[in-house]
Amino acid sequence: MKPWIGLTLLALAGCIPQPQAQAYQVGEIQLLFAENTERWTYFYGEPQVIRLGERSLALTRGPSASPLALAEALLVEGEALYREIGPALPRVAQTTRTFPGLQFVVRTVRNVQSAWLFDGGWSRLGSAFASNAAQVVENRPGTPRLALLSEAENEVVLREILSRRGGRPVVVYEIEPPLEPNRYEPAPTQSRVAALAVQYGLETELTLMPPNPTPTPRILQQGSQSAYTASSPAAYLASNTSQLLTLWRLATGNQIPQPATPAVDFNLNRVVAFFWGQKPTGGYSVQYVSSQLSGNTLRVTLRLNSPAPGAILTQALTSPFVILEVPGRFERVEFVDAGGRVLASAGN
Repeated sequence: MKPWIGLTLLALAGCIPQPQAQAYQVGEIQLLFAENTERWTYFYGEPQVIRLGERSLALTRGPSASPLALAEALLVEGEALYREIGPALPRVAQTTRTFPGLQFVVRTVRNVQSAWLFDGGWSRLGSAFASNAAQVVENRPGTPRLALLSEAENEVVLREILSRRGGRPVVVYEIEPPLEPNRYEPAPTQSRVAALAVQYGLETELTLMPPNPTPTPRILQQGSQSAYTASSPAAYLASNTSQLLTLWRLATGNQIPQPATPAVDFNLNRVVAFFWGQKPTGGYSVQYVSSQLSGNTLRVTLRLNSPAPGAILTQALTSPFVILEVPGRFERVEFVDAGGRVLASAGN
């Protein structure tokens, strides 16, 4: 064949549409039980055949009587989902109930994103538990809603977990996936991977837990010239850098030059702030007194100083505040005066 004919055929071949893989999405859920580890995979999109290693999986549409079936998911080899069962993995956390009282102790081996308790109804034990730690917490009403799962997946997973409890309390831990996700050919257009560890049964500790140590805060900034302009007090809790930047601008926006935002390790600390509100003159100030951590709530005692009668004052608007960096990963802060009256609060 002449060279120019070959080039022409190659050019024409490049113009011919090539068959494309049908788009599909994957939702993978890794479930760590005491006796085994299960991997559930739901497929969404167009019916087709995909490969997992040496195995072919036919994805089709159709009804399923399985309690794990989802209306919008494709069948996998005629089943509601692709399910794998493997050996149990090491425990990631353990929760016990304290006695007396209504508190719980969450002990972790790995980082835990959130923990939930079912004991006749769902409640939330907290979030952001560090690895190799023990934390005393209180439960609050709430149903698990896992961000990496669809609403339908979330409902099916929780229903299946509860169906196995046999009347026992259940603790569900949201964790980072311990298993490498399955790799399919062709690759999905979207893939979500979530992981849960499940604890059945809740032991009671017959000894009193020692009180949480009082965290020692570091004063990051305080003064009377914040950019906060409301007249009522306000509390703020920053658990990430973005929230800290917003808080820092509110506190130091009137300062020229504006101080640099401090570096905070939010894996170990939180930043809290109290703004007293705009005052008509000088002479007002906020003073830190003490703090106490109870469960997921930090309680900070402040002294609010007002000008003495007849004092010579700056005749200008002021706005007293204080910002504290506090060790711990609590979820709520309450500012109180010396008499215990709540001044302002923030968080969950």
